Amino acid sequence: MRFLLFLGLVGLAWAQDPLVVEGTVVNALSGAPLRMVSVQLYGPAMATAVVVTDATGKFRFVGVKPGRYQLRPERNGFFTDGAADPAVELKAGEGTTAAPIKLWPGGAISGAVLDEEGEPVVGAQVTLSRRAYVGGHRQMVPVANAATDDRGQYRLFGLRQDQYFVRAVAPRVAGQTVLYPPTFYPVVTDVDKASPLVLAAGQEQRGINIALRPTTGFRLAGRVMNGLTNTPLTSTSVSITPRGIGLSPVDVPPTVSVFDAGGKFAVSGVMPGQYDLASNFYYDKRTIQAHLLVDVRRDMEDVVLTLQPGVQLRGRIRVEGEGAVNLSSLRVAIETAEDMIGGGGSARVNAEGGFEIGPLLPMRYSPNLHNLPAGAYLQGVKMGEQEATFDLTAAAGQTIVTVWVVSMKGGKVMGKTAAGAVVALVPAADEALRQSRYRAVEADSEGRYEVTGVGPGRYQVYAFTKVEAGAWMDDTFLAGLADGGVAVKVEEKETKAVDVKAQ
Repeated sequence: MRFLLFLGLVGLAWAQDPLVVEGTVVNALSGAPLRMVSVQLYGPAMATAVVVTDATGKFRFVGVKPGRYQLRPERNGFFTDGAADPAVELKAGEGTTAAPIKLWPGGAISGAVLDEEGEPVVGAQVTLSRRAYVGGHRQMVPVANAATDDRGQYRLFGLRQDQYFVRAVAPRVAGQTVLYPPTFYPVVTDVDKASPLVLAAGQEQRGINIALRPTTGFRLAGRVMNGLTNTPLTSTSVSITPRGIGLSPVDVPPTVSVFDAGGKFAVSGVMPGQYDLASNFYYDKRTIQAHLLVDVRRDMEDVVLTLQPGVQLRGRIRVEGEGAVNLSSLRVAIETAEDMIGGGGSARVNAEGGFEIGPLLPMRYSPNLHNLPAGAYLQGVKMGEQEATFDLTAAAGQTIVTVWVVSMKGGKVMGKTAAGAVVALVPAADEALRQSRYRAVEADSEGRYEVTGVGPGRYQVYAFTKVEAGAWMDDTFLAGLADGGVAVKVEEKETKAVDVKAQ
């Protein structure tokens, strides 16, 4: 009997012994071990743990509880392949050695910026951009930037494998009559005609030289008007921001001052393309403003910017259903369908559930609510007793008071697909509050996925082995897919099982 009790205690001790997870991180191209890699072990069974690989690329976690975990490696200048983090399963009394984890080294792009005589352009700003989806719209997004040195040379490094556009802007010299337009590699000023560079993992592309060519450009002229008094404005300015070229923080849009008594302004040397004109002015204890999109293909003499008071949007969050919501973690967003500078706004919600956004331009918007807890969705937005339309085109100078209703009765969609696939729920085109109803998650290493906080309505479920983030919010992109996804209708608090084939 004592012997059996002893065996039982030994078995219990063995089952409770701390478990070990270990493995190695290697360079995906050379196979060499990587030191100084931060490796995270995370899962529902315990708090996230972090270790750093040693000189041989090895890592080791001790004291791990039984359960399912994933491993996430990070090191500056190296990247994962974008697939799901590798998973490990630990059972009582068993440790595990993970398969080697691969990281891909970053690449680099280098070259020179030269003028029409082949001379180096010193101090030119070189910006690296990629096309990406922002709010369902594909546009240029800056990735990195650098200034050319005294030899006109630049080098951009630590780059993930991708397709990139390289653009150079020469510094303006006071009194200079010859202007150099922003130019994409090798010598293109129209962003729609620019060709991307395809950079492989760890590759360095040298000799990416950009040739600047002088031009006189077009003349852009017009007037700035006070929309409240219908009189010209002076002592203000107009900014001229090119659209769609991937502006970086170092790009300063040209600004023209308005001192003319008739509110007239003019600027020369404007390159062909689309521009956002913007102006604001403090009048009668409030700010009046205007934004205007212009397409410059010739000299333009009759542009009129009419400044109006903005729209103030005030609101509060009302929660319906059971469950805790940390109101101060929520972020309210008012989003435009256009890629317009200054065209939207957002605000953090305070602890009492209130917020204010503005001044907003008088135009159409879509409401969105970010950082909702699991199971929650935006049920509706009310202005008084009516559902809010967010058509603010005629609301200049007004303060709009809203109530945003958050429901904790969201549905759930779960199922299986390919391991590491991105699963996206796309609301039907006629669904209310559509912008707030998109959902996307990543399937685990066994292809299981679960989407919570699904609002009632009709959806298409898509799965992608490789897709640009946010592409599923672009109806044009979805229309070009060979597989139209799986249709599903979800009600409040309903769980639907949907297996979907990845494409």
